[in-house]
Amino acid sequence: MRSDAPSEEDLRKMYGVEAFDQPTGPAFRVTDWGMDRYDGVAPPIDWLIEGVLPKATPGLLASIGGIGKSYLLLDLCVRVAAGPGSGIGKQIALGGEILKQGRAVMLTWEESHSAVHRRLDQILNPVEKEKLQDHLFVVPIPDTGRPVVFMKTVHGEYQMTALWTEVCSQITELKPDLIVLDPLQALVQSDINADPAAAQCWWTAVSQLTAQTGACLLVAHHLRKDNNIDGPMSARAAIRGTSALVDGARWVYALWVASEDDRHTVSEAMDYPVGLLEMVHGAVVKSNDISMTDQRTYLRDPETGLLNDRTEELMEEIADAQKISEEQKTAIFTEVSRRWEIENPFSGHPNAGDRYLGRYMMRQYRITRVAARDHIRQWMDDGFLVKQYHSTARKPGLRVG
Repeated sequence: MRSDAPSEEDLRKMYGVEAFDQPTGPAFRVTDWGMDRYDGVAPPIDWLIEGVLPKATPGLLASIGGIGKSYLLLDLCVRVAAGPGSGIGKQIALGGEILKQGRAVMLTWEESHSAVHRRLDQILNPVEKEKLQDHLFVVPIPDTGRPVVFMKTVHGEYQMTALWTEVCSQITELKPDLIVLDPLQALVQSDINADPAAAQCWWTAVSQLTAQTGACLLVAHHLRKDNNIDGPMSARAAIRGTSALVDGARWVYALWVASEDDRHTVSEAMDYPVGLLEMVHGAVVKSNDISMTDQRTYLRDPETGLLNDRTEELMEEIADAQKISEEQKTAIFTEVSRRWEIENPFSGHPNAGDRYLGRYMMRQYRITRVAARDHIRQWMDDGFLVKQYHSTARKPGLRVG
């Protein structure tokens, strides 16, 4: 260890059980923190991911099981370790840009060495791997040969373990920019989901480590199995465990499965079926430093299984699939008039089968179901289309207004 590194005694005081004892003297002097400490303009946020994740932040990344958060976190570590100056290219993660090359450490309790190796091979080629030497460290805990627990209950009190102190010592010396622990429930032997005191103990220890190292520490966690998540706020509410687990984190990112309507819209726009776990939304749902971010949309790579952020591309595809030109509009109204005259009028109701005008528009102009429905509603509201009973056909239908 370098001569300027903290001693073991210092580290135990910072990260071990002693950190939770009451100090014998005053921790601070209130009079030392007057307004002279706040002269001038406050320094800007120092970003790990620009606009998304500030440095030195303790946080959670949560999703239901099987959605791919571990793989996404490994990819995040790769992006941080690569940075824009490694020759691997521009690095984007969770909707923001990583501004410089850093160091990343990931400890995974669920992935073996072989599994990690295969995933890295899907992300990086041999030349790129070499460029990340001394920048990326991935520890598969099952292959270390010993159980690794960072927090446990001793005589009814929550305490960080000696192993936590040891790992903090190694990490402090390494000076990483990102630390990932995956998943939370595997590294604690305490009821952290139910007892707010357990969550407080955990976040106190983690905050001390992030303050000491300047690194972000993200831990993977789970959402409840809830099929009613319709946005960032409901995703935040669905995070498993006591509210103290979210409140104690300075930053929380959630991933949730896209709704059936969203998947149908993308399927129509991209012209291929999108399965249940193939499309995922994500957003920062809690942050002490920034507001919640815009919702991002991820599609699963069919070859690697990695979730890729396709937000901008999908927005363009969906927008294109919703457009009806004036020439097309005129042609549609001409067909509406023709069908009325031959006593087989279109219907404005989606359950009308082949008589539904929207079905004709989807086939003829390859727009999405939602877009067709919205156009028909708007034209009816504007009086361009009128719903009327056809006396000869003896059925209600649409005619041009």
